[in-house]
Amino acid sequence: MEATSLLQSFAIAKDGRVVSVNGVERGQACGCTCPSCLRPLIARQGDVRVWHFAHASGADCEGGAESALHLAAKAAIERAGGITLPGLSVKRSVTLPDGRHGTGEASIPETWIDFTTVRTEVNLGAVIPDVVGTAGTESYLIEVGVTHFVDQAKLAVLRGLGNPSIEIDLRRFDRESWDWAALDEIVVHGAEAKRWLFLPEQRALIETAIEQARAVAEGMPLPTPRQPLPKAKPPRTRYWPDNRIVDLVDFPFGVALWSPYDAQFNEVVKTWCRDFGGRWQRAHKNWLFPVEAKPFLVAEIAKRQARPPERMA
Repeated sequence: MEATSLLQSFAIAKDGRVVSVNGVERGQACGCTCPSCLRPLIARQGDVRVWHFAHASGADCEGGAESALHLAAKAAIERAGGITLPGLSVKRSVTLPDGRHGTGEASIPETWIDFTTVRTEVNLGAVIPDVVGTAGTESYLIEVGVTHFVDQAKLAVLRGLGNPSIEIDLRRFDRESWDWAALDEIVVHGAEAKRWLFLPEQRALIETAIEQARAVAEGMPLPTPRQPLPKAKPPRTRYWPDNRIVDLVDFPFGVALWSPYDAQFNEVVKTWCRDFGGRWQRAHKNWLFPVEAKPFLVAEIAKRQARPPERMA
């Protein structure tokens, strides 16, 4: 779905205040300028389109609407003198060495905070937050995103400062126009558009969630020890070629042929090794053939078979 085209809803009045198109005189009488290019604006307050500002020159500047909204959002926080901080929920899982598993969660709710001072564009050296609100000895850093958002480099700087920091994302609402009421609802009082960039208490939340997860895991019943499965013997079939005992043992990796030592019969087995790819295993005192050689071995034994084969236990 295509994004809605943002109209310029705010401007700078003659006295430097940020004003809404709903609160000024119509046309050029508004006496407003664009915060992006500083050129004159006219207030279009017709009966067809949504009210908005347009450049008096007839050519709107690039980014004027976004810059005006960004400026108005900061002004909304200044006007309110406080803000709703977003909540935060942290989940963690713990698996004990014996396999028991637990999950824990710790959270803080949304909360309103009154600022004793609100300043915009404060130079903190490595970073200039959009808004800095002070409450007691704590300073809250607030970033407002319309088209540009906090990247990884700026995030690292903010976290390094150690101040609680949030970002307000206005792009997600994709509105054609804004007014003071909408900014108050979303920027000031709401929490949906806000996320924590850094919260000093987050480490304590994580530790609490881990402790809860461990307690849940330790409260689980101990797992029943697994009994080792009996080792299955490989299938073994006994044959009697020429009244001699010959056992064929099936392994995943091949077929072993065993028989009591018989020099004459060993010569026969050697010919089978040459024909079917077998070899003598001195350590196991048997002959090992490839798996696919078994049908041929059985066929050769059958030529000499004196009685039916017998499956051994």
